[in-house]
Amino acid sequence: MLLGCVATNEEVRGLYARQARLEARTEQMSQDVEALKTQAQDSNGKEINAQITQLEKQIKSMQQSYSELRENVDELMKSETTSVYPPPSRSVTPQGSGTTTTIIESETSVYSEGYSNLSQGKYKDAREQFELFISKYPNSSKAPDAQYWIAETYYREGNFEEAILEFQGFIEAYPRDSKVPLAYLKQGLSLINIGRKEEAKIFLQTLIDKYPQSEEAKVAQEKLKGLAGKR
Repeated sequence: MLLGCVATNEEVRGLYARQARLEARTEQMSQDVEALKTQAQDSNGKEINAQITQLEKQIKSMQQSYSELRENVDELMKSETTSVYPPPSRSVTPQGSGTTTTIIESETSVYSEGYSNLSQGKYKDAREQFELFISKYPNSSKAPDAQYWIAETYYREGNFEEAILEFQGFIEAYPRDSKVPLAYLKQGLSLINIGRKEEAKIFLQTLIDKYPQSEEAKVAQEKLKGLAGKR
């Protein structure tokens, strides 16, 4: 799946939208399983137990797909980073000088290290590198991406309140960036995760209204249907 070629913003957005859709569907199916378990306890029905078993198999399969998709996203981003930023140059020292070879700190190395840390799950380290990148290279073409990934580190950590604020900062700073629909979606999902479902509906509906043809809007519609069914 697109591996070995340079990732475009559209490709990455598409993969992240699919990833978010899998998150949403897995969560909904897990809730369905819990509801069916309650019914099974009340009725002791074999048919309900069969449904539970089938749903659990589907959830396991979707979780595997989610894991593979996330690996593909990381591989694509590594491909993009390597393409835009080749390996950093090193300072050459005379043989026998006794000094060690050091990497010259540059736009290249700072961003690359940030994304490398993100891919490895070192979210605090990634955040620090992306913050350093923005402070040193605020006019870089990769500055919007760095800002987005800062928000993403909080989201992946499960620090959803901070993620909401950072995604909002990204939206306000780069309102025309291609990742803005994804940022709205992640805000909505973050709000759902912390139980602020009415606010989540507002963000999800805003996404649908502003970007009705986007993949993210499709995910938002599915989430709104799920929220509407909850009491």
